Amino acid sequence: MMNIKPYNPRDWRSHPPYSFHAYGSSVKRAPLKKLMPIDQTLSEITGPLFNDIKLTPGEDDLARNADGKEAVGERIIVVGRVLDEDDKPVPNTLIEIWQANAAGRYNHPVDQHNAPLDPNFLGAGRCMTNDKGEYRYLTIKPGAYPWLNHTNAWRPAHIHISLFGPSL
Repeated sequence: MMNIKPYNPRDWRSHPPYSFHAYGSSVKRAPLKKLMPIDQTLSEITGPLFNDIKLTPGEDDLARNADGKEAVGERIIVVGRVLDEDDKPVPNTLIEIWQANAAGRYNHPVDQHNAPLDPNFLGAGRCMTNDKGEYRYLTIKPGAYPWLNHTNAWRPAHIHISLFGPSL
């Protein structure tokens, strides 16, 4: 039986290097100085609390547009938990999601990739964590898309997630 060490969010050795020469974007985006934790101030601890956010039904379903028409692609359910540094759940966290469609194209004017746009896929949604810090949303599996780091470079399928809430 394999002994697997639990993930420790402060064990920086478990993360890949911020700057990896073969991946040009990491060189451009990597921090120039070592990262360091910063203690939270009173305003970060007390608000905004997001207790009263009322999401529109369907914001957690990226696989359908507002008219109920289905997007093209493989349906996936994404679930997770938002935990603080002490592994305690963080409830009432607003999660914003955005991603490319199944063909690897974003519904954004800057994306000029020649993959087709899906008229039924907006590529953005929102959900909230519950009292246990859990969240869930439905979407389609995003496609990879070309990236100009080097010849034939592709970004792998991925989903962008932003968190807004207490203690963040």
